[in-house]
Amino acid sequence: MFNYSVRRLLTAVPTILILIVFAFYLMRLAPGGPFTSEKPLPPAVMENVLKRYGMDEPLHMQLFTYIKNIVCCFDFGPSFSQKDRSVNDIIAQGFPVTLTYGFWSAVFVLVLGIPLGIIAALRHNSFWDYLMTGLAIFSQIFPNFVLAPLMVLLFTLSWGLLPGGGWNGGQWQYIVMPAIALGTSYMAGVARLTRGSLLEVLNSPFIRTARAKGLPERTILIRHALKPALLPTLTYMGPVFVYMITGSVFIDVFFSTGGIGQDFIDGAYSRDYSVLLGLAIIYCVLTFSINLVLDLLYAWIDPKVRDSL
Repeated sequence: MFNYSVRRLLTAVPTILILIVFAFYLMRLAPGGPFTSEKPLPPAVMENVLKRYGMDEPLHMQLFTYIKNIVCCFDFGPSFSQKDRSVNDIIAQGFPVTLTYGFWSAVFVLVLGIPLGIIAALRHNSFWDYLMTGLAIFSQIFPNFVLAPLMVLLFTLSWGLLPGGGWNGGQWQYIVMPAIALGTSYMAGVARLTRGSLLEVLNSPFIRTARAKGLPERTILIRHALKPALLPTLTYMGPVFVYMITGSVFIDVFFSTGGIGQDFIDGAYSRDYSVLLGLAIIYCVLTFSINLVLDLLYAWIDPKVRDSL
């Protein structure tokens, strides 16, 4: 398994380099630039600004310098739109916020979605199955841009139970609504996947053999059925967790959390190449890391996968 992890890490390096090259050139193909405005700068001033940020060199030299700074110093360069701030400062300030409520949102999805799916599968075609399935489907019709205003209307304006925005050092009161708004629609997918997968596993020959041996249903469920049944859920949660981090722009903006989503929006509007490229690299590394962890969990759960590594 160690050798497999090393191979995956070695594969990630050229992939990230290809991403950097494509993103670097594609961003500069778009019309305009970080210093383009309605009132053009005088040519001498523009020349000094471009020289200050190293943008007076050919593109291939800018790309080489950018990659060299990342490899040597993990330096994503200065921000073009936020004066006296580097991309490292922006990521260090905003990414932990987004990662925090993204993590708790994933916990919320798993803690509620998996039990809902298990109850629906164990009480197949009963009232509880229809109730759990109905709750899961009902939660899916509330995307974050619909649920977030409703939660603020109820829990903040009507009942005064939770703050309607801000972060305040990550206190739990400020995490609850962003985490729930971000994860509710995904909880339905987890519940449905868990239900369908567990029903399939419970009808498998090895489960029938375990029952024929007289094992208790609790033992059959916990020791034999849950592990293989959760494999599709793990597959689903990998990209979902990454999307909770990368797709949390509305949550950051609506709740004013100070997360990385707001910086991404500001960087896109101002053509801040360094911020956009730095965030793209962070998201790519996060995707590879999550997929690697999922593959290792697969190997731990399924012996067939472990033997193939």
